Amino acid sequence: MMENFKIEPLKGYGDLHFGMPIDDVVEVLGQPTNQEEIESAYEDDSHVIVLDYEDNDFSAYFEGNAAMKLTNFYTFNEKSELFGAKIFDLNKEEVIELMKQNGYEEFNEDKEDGDCVTFDELNIDFYFDDNQLVEVFWECQ
Repeated sequence: MMENFKIEPLKGYGDLHFGMPIDDVVEVLGQPTNQEEIESAYEDDSHVIVLDYEDNDFSAYFEGNAAMKLTNFYTFNEKSELFGAKIFDLNKEEVIELMKQNGYEEFNEDKEDGDCVTFDELNIDFYFDDNQLVEVFWECQ
């Protein structure tokens, strides 16, 4: 069971760190609620496996061939924290301000992609619905 919901851009989520083997994540969290293999966006014959942990409201993505390594997270867990703030308590303007306060001012907005704000330097996307944060997706570099 996960207890640490700290989003660490470019590093991981709580006690899970990018680059961890899939077996280590399962050892820490137990069996996922759902496991799915999806097509890789790359043309290098790598695979992508997604482990869903519905009790913790997040998914972990693994990529590779033989050795599957943790590369991405997706969460809508209201306990998630970023830079000391409960991120899901913030609206769009407050998320942007939090990022600016922590030295990240360059971002892109995409209204066509479900009202998304992206900070490319940190490989993190914030998705909003009616100005309220609903999902966070981030990945390693």
